[in-house]
Amino acid sequence: MKKLIILIFLLIATNAHAQQKNNVFYIVDSETAKPVPSVSIAIVRAGLSITTEKDGIFVIPGNLEKMSDTVVFHVQNYLTVKMPLHDLNNRDTIRLKKLITMVNLTKLSVDNDTVLNQYNRFDVGNYVGLHIANDEFKYLQIAERFETPRTNSILKNVIIDRLAFYFNKARYVSSSGLNGQYEYTELEHTKFRIRVYDIDPITGGPGKDLCNKVIEIQSNSDKQLSTNLKRYNIIIPNKTFFIAVEWLRDYANMGYVHIDDALGKTKGHVNYRPAIGLSPIKGDKLNIWALNINNEWKLYTYHSPDFTDLAIKATVQY
Repeated sequence: MKKLIILIFLLIATNAHAQQKNNVFYIVDSETAKPVPSVSIAIVRAGLSITTEKDGIFVIPGNLEKMSDTVVFHVQNYLTVKMPLHDLNNRDTIRLKKLITMVNLTKLSVDNDTVLNQYNRFDVGNYVGLHIANDEFKYLQIAERFETPRTNSILKNVIIDRLAFYFNKARYVSSSGLNGQYEYTELEHTKFRIRVYDIDPITGGPGKDLCNKVIEIQSNSDKQLSTNLKRYNIIIPNKTFFIAVEWLRDYANMGYVHIDDALGKTKGHVNYRPAIGLSPIKGDKLNIWALNINNEWKLYTYHSPDFTDLAIKATVQY
């Protein structure tokens, strides 16, 4: 909903003379003119990003003509658009062009199952996605690099270990007027998308999507999320591929953490579920990549050299 989007785009507060006008935009398919849901919108220099809802509407308050930042629109199966923020002035619609993708109808004969990136789930105790030092975590996706034994294998299953804890849902007041025990608890909800990428031959990082279907995961009961992907018929053409978690940066997925800065002052930071586990097994090279707010894939070095892999397993068939 557009009321959510207004809250996140508070970069206008840095412009003391900005007129507080609400600029309403609609993100639509360039061919059908229908709303495009779950678009990642990032303001690069301000370090702000959100995910739109089903209506494809977002709002930026202020005088767009005076803004000098860059905005990036990214969503699966569409061309990414990057433009100066002031170019949105006097516009109300952003039209995204759909990518032409080939549907993979090939059916391969498979004999073996192999689980990649094995680890003990009960040894996972560190996570990515909450914050970086005393600053917010601003990455849009996090990916694990995998190596298959053969080319043209099939991705069968993905297991992701996430941070999940019981939170208090309701409490009662005792007869003495004091707060009593909480009535019940439940695991926190989460919603995210799984992306599968081929290797980019130039950067060595994630390249083109290997699945043109949206794989959206919703959970409120598991710390380890297992997803059967056989119905998507995802063929891995090379030996190297990537599995990524794409955060849906909306109100329902929002979390909050308090961090003490270098001066001992406590600051509150917004984050988005799920926080992804780090594998307790240290490899011989770093396999974690992250998509930054400028829509660039970079090696994620914050936890290295102590951690080299995410707590994500993949089962491939070949």
